[in-house]
Amino acid sequence: MTVEEINSIYYINKEIGKIQEELYELKMTNFYKGNLLTGMPKRNSERNIISDYTESAKELEDMLYYNLKKLQIKRKKIEEFLSSIEDAELRLIIRLRVVNNMSWEEIGAQLKMDRTTASKKFYKFFRKR
Repeated sequence: MTVEEINSIYYINKEIGKIQEELYELKMTNFYKGNLLTGMPKRNSERNIISDYTESAKELEDMLYYNLKKLQIKRKKIEEFLSSIEDAELRLIIRLRVVNNMSWEEIGAQLKMDRTTASKKFYKFFRKR
């Protein structure tokens, strides 16, 4: 497995987060707006707001489901890959970075080492392969 393959799970997680935010914002939309009294005539809109909403929500839910499925498949491959690594510290660094989406600072703090030490061990392992 390459660094790019193993880091792809990070971007899938980010994408899932963005889709969830967008879906939340869509679900929090208020369709009932107060009357604006401007004295100007209103144009009659042919658009059906509710059907647009349900269509958008369905698309986002489908995208979310697809990305969650993709995440499960990638995570299974990464778990298999992690089980093949003998060095426990390195395995933990890779797990924290890839599966738990932690920053190098967070990993360094958790393992009581400098962030650069953790990242160097991570990238050195993949350069050897």
